[in-house]
Amino acid sequence: MASAQQDNSKASADAAPVENGQDLASSPGEDKWDEERLEKAMNTLKEMHIQLRGLRTAVPRLIAPLTTKQPSPETLYHEFRRSTSTANQELQQFWKLMNDEESLKVLEQARKSRAENPNGIKPWKVTEHPDWATRGT
Repeated sequence: MASAQQDNSKASADAAPVENGQDLASSPGEDKWDEERLEKAMNTLKEMHIQLRGLRTAVPRLIAPLTTKQPSPETLYHEFRRSTSTANQELQQFWKLMNDEESLKVLEQARKSRAENPNGIKPWKVTEHPDWATRGT
């Protein structure tokens, strides 16, 4: 019984972190999503989308050295090692972006916004945004 109470108090402490004596969930800056913050959030989502689309080709690029004839086993090894390293770096970069604190806030805000107002969300179409894959636009 005492163990359950300790677990409940620990869970409630984890659910409501306090910073400088103020509850983070109720801080005034958290609920305010002005235009500048929304633009940054859109850029974060765009970068996630671009990186995710790039990862679609990671496996074919990874095995490409194995599918072509190489002049020597050493060359095959070096090419495969290079493709493995590149794929690993891309995956780590995406993982870092997805687990970034700001990215998690953006995704949570999107979930919250969709829950509050689920109607009227129109689907995203690539034809309406020809520069979707261009960074910095």
